[in-house]
Amino acid sequence: MNSVQDISTSHDPHGDHLAHHFGTHRQQADAAKLGMWLFLATEILLFGGLFCAYAVYRGNRPELFDYGSQFLDTSWGAINTIVLIFSSFTMAIAVWCAQHARKGLTAFFLVLTLLCGIDFLGIKYIEYMHKFHENLVWGVGFYEPAHPPPAALEDALTGSDLSPAAATLLPGDEANGRILYRNTCAACHGARGEGLPSLGKPLQTSDFVAGLDDRGVVEFLKVGRMPNDPLNTTGQAMLPRGGNSRLSDQDLYDITAFLRVLMSRPDGEQPAGAPANRDQASARNEEGDAQEAFSIPRSIVPVAEIGPLGFSQDALGHAYGRKPAMDSHTAKETKIDPRYDPNRPPDAHLFFGIYFAMTGLHGVHVVIGLIVITWLLIRTLRGHFSHSYFTPVDLGGLYWHIVDVIWIFLFPLLYLIH
Repeated sequence: MNSVQDISTSHDPHGDHLAHHFGTHRQQADAAKLGMWLFLATEILLFGGLFCAYAVYRGNRPELFDYGSQFLDTSWGAINTIVLIFSSFTMAIAVWCAQHARKGLTAFFLVLTLLCGIDFLGIKYIEYMHKFHENLVWGVGFYEPAHPPPAALEDALTGSDLSPAAATLLPGDEANGRILYRNTCAACHGARGEGLPSLGKPLQTSDFVAGLDDRGVVEFLKVGRMPNDPLNTTGQAMLPRGGNSRLSDQDLYDITAFLRVLMSRPDGEQPAGAPANRDQASARNEEGDAQEAFSIPRSIVPVAEIGPLGFSQDALGHAYGRKPAMDSHTAKETKIDPRYDPNRPPDAHLFFGIYFAMTGLHGVHVVIGLIVITWLLIRTLRGHFSHSYFTPVDLGGLYWHIVDVIWIFLFPLLYLIH
């Protein structure tokens, strides 16, 4: 396919395509192809940055990819992979036909390639619309409910009658709540609930918290409050469960019990003879000094669900009083909304940020490729190419092949994590 006859302009009816600074068509074609390969190298560098980001995030937070991939439709991804592989074949045949001056076949295979690219974008449109409908997006928008919040929250905030099961309040453990609060809430609301500027409002004098019963506070913590909420005066996202989806309902009741202590005794100190914590207070010394009141005794970063045994959820789950996370295949079958999924890992939106960045940039390249193929089709129909001049078709084919190869990597990295 690289053979180009050295035909002078006097014998070649298409000799006007030979630039004045080239002696032959072969020299011109080789120079153009070298430039194209250099351009493709820069494209690899561009996508290489995203692949590096993917490697770093997946290496450090594998639970995000294990959880997020369940919301990607493998069937659509597989169809798109087959479509692009077939389009590479049709593009290669189009280049061969252009080289042998077969105008009709060249146009036919360029049209097939064009249709494959349009089909790819159509499927991506379906996938993207589903993600936007379900709020499976990047940023804090991920935590905004795509559907009406659970009825339990509405009942708790409006004072509606509760069913006997829903009205059963779990007793809050103040000592455990003290620890959980400092691990989850203190980063924004302060160790004593005094509130931090531009991060979290004071809880010691919060009329909103005071106006709710324990169940109402818990249901609010389970949903959170987004920046676009009219009642949000800080402009910061209050993520569901404080951004730590590992907190169980019982943990939230414990935190609520400690909030009641903060509101009644702003110094946050435990009264004499306070009951011991269920599992953790017995393992910790409650020193009660001023330094301990302002410190965060343990990292606020939740334990990864997946990783070496020493850091795995199964290894530490019992110590933290957590249940093993639901299998992602089971979650997919039951259509769990990630905003209300207690097994959702913290910062799950990061997976979708990477997903949209990588597939979105690839989609832009597909659109550019379709524009190039359309241009090649128009020139083919006008008879611009022959056995001595088909370089534009050859270079357009190279560009389309690199777009296809990148998707072949994206498909398993995003869709086939399991």
